Amino acid sequence: MIQSSTIAAIGIGQADHMDLARIASNTKLSKSEKLLVVARHFEAMLARQILRDAYKPILGDGVGMSGGVSSEIYRDMIVKQLGDAIGKSGAFGIASALHSQLVTEQTVKSADKEK
Repeated sequence: MIQSSTIAAIGIGQADHMDLARIASNTKLSKSEKLLVVARHFEAMLARQILRDAYKPILGDGVGMSGGVSSEIYRDMIVKQLGDAIGKSGAFGIASALHSQLVTEQTVKSADKEK
């Protein structure tokens, strides 16, 4: 179960502004929780990149706007909000798969160090 401190740390809406180094040094989060936060941020970033390319043909003409800068800003806002929502919800499943892989790898490495 994800603790409330982890949920607070996954402030995906501020993913670009959040200092991931601060999360890494947070002593209230376990290593697994830190990995989950990073995996969710990665999923949000990947979703934003996929959506940016997907929305170019749809919003490329400005959709009723004058085009130019205003359509780019509108497209960026939509892509950021959707990407952040996907990352926060884990809708693609990338974060959970990445988290599982990283936790398994971390467990194996720590077991090897104990030998």
